[in-house]
Amino acid sequence: MSYPSQMSYPSQMATPIAYPYSYPSAPAVYPYPIAPTPAIAFPTAPAASPSFAQPPSFAQPIGGPTLTAPFAQAPVALPAPVAPFPQTPVPFPQAPVAPFPQAPTAPFPQTAPFPQAPGVPPAPVPVVQQLIAPSTQPFIAPSAQPFIDSSAVTPPSVRLQGVYLLQGDESSARARLTAVYPLTPNLLFGGSLDLTEGEAFADSQTEGLSLNELYLAASLPDLPNLRFVIGQLDLTSYFDRNSFAKDGASQFFNPIFQTNPALSAAAIGSRPSVLVNWSLNDNIEARAAAFSSARSISDFQLDGFAGELGLRFGNAIIRGTYTSGRDAGSDSGFNQIFGLDRGDGQFGIDENDREESYGVNAEVFIPELSLGLFGRYGRYDNRELDEGGDTFSAGLTFLDVFSRNDRLGLAYGRALSNEQLRREQDERRPDVLELFYDFRALPNLNLGFSVQQRDEFSETILGVRVRSEFDVTPGR
Repeated sequence: MSYPSQMSYPSQMATPIAYPYSYPSAPAVYPYPIAPTPAIAFPTAPAASPSFAQPPSFAQPIGGPTLTAPFAQAPVALPAPVAPFPQTPVPFPQAPVAPFPQAPTAPFPQTAPFPQAPGVPPAPVPVVQQLIAPSTQPFIAPSAQPFIDSSAVTPPSVRLQGVYLLQGDESSARARLTAVYPLTPNLLFGGSLDLTEGEAFADSQTEGLSLNELYLAASLPDLPNLRFVIGQLDLTSYFDRNSFAKDGASQFFNPIFQTNPALSAAAIGSRPSVLVNWSLNDNIEARAAAFSSARSISDFQLDGFAGELGLRFGNAIIRGTYTSGRDAGSDSGFNQIFGLDRGDGQFGIDENDREESYGVNAEVFIPELSLGLFGRYGRYDNRELDEGGDTFSAGLTFLDVFSRNDRLGLAYGRALSNEQLRREQDERRPDVLELFYDFRALPNLNLGFSVQQRDEFSETILGVRVRSEFDVTPGR
């Protein structure tokens, strides 16, 4: 299974039937579909067919049964030819001569002897027929060195991505350096470093220089579909994945269509975490993570939990996600919550408030039309204030419309909000309708354009995006 996606992912349920999908992560950038990773495969692309996303996948162990050389077969001697070779010495030819004639009555072609010096009669040569077909298995000499099972198959990689996005008068930019270093087929080290300005990227909410990921991933040799990851993880690379609405660097511009806003409000982001991913088969995948609600190591507490179950039905995938954690000073939630009176002159969210979110994410790919459909719904609740909000989005994306690897998408969504409080506070509905087109202008350069209608179609926003990506692995 493989999916179209540009985010590099270290996990895929896939990981794209003939799907064009690359997610970031190994973790990962979804370019085109990612095929399901039976063992641990490194993140990533969206790719030619839809597939579940997997955490940083690893190379499969090399080896298998040792091949041995076939038993040597003794040559089979055939009966002596009817017409024996002449016994008269044959002088060494001094000029080109006609080929030696074969005995007309010989049952098998005869092999001409190498000319002998004058006066020395040639020895008769028996005719030998090769009765045993050559072996298709490679010959391994007894002294040859065997393959080493502990060597990683996938080479290390370092990639640099730069994105600039302008929406109306709001600009955002991000430079991301991603590195993956496989130690063995069952052990992987990876990380990503971000330099960000603006808040247009749902997976990079921290401005300035920040460590987005630094992790160690491992699998068991006998259970390659059971993977463990520990470290600073970008949880958006593992939870709420989608082949057509996830990566703000290559798909929809608006953050509503990138990661479920309800899950983002409950600490789905870059956090110190421990994650377990289990691919039961190509159609069922489950993952769970324990994480610190606070991004900072100085405020580390393993007080958050996230779980997800993904199911595949043919070309369709549906995921259900649950997460719970503290606000931990992030002040995330729906807009109307910040006007709620907590008493004692305090309003809005407190850093110790317990938050919970539920999310449903569905996608389907229609290969005949090169069309992907997606839909999301999310519910957020603040347990201390006993208030919550809802969000939803739906849309479609056509692939390879005017040129290879281009995308044309249309979607409608509503940001996280509480409808009753919104009406009481007389606010506009926080919705958006977006049409975007993204194409490859040069081998390492993509251009994108967007038109958005926001807040009950009261505001029109034009957008432009430039993205470039390079392999900067040393020695390549």
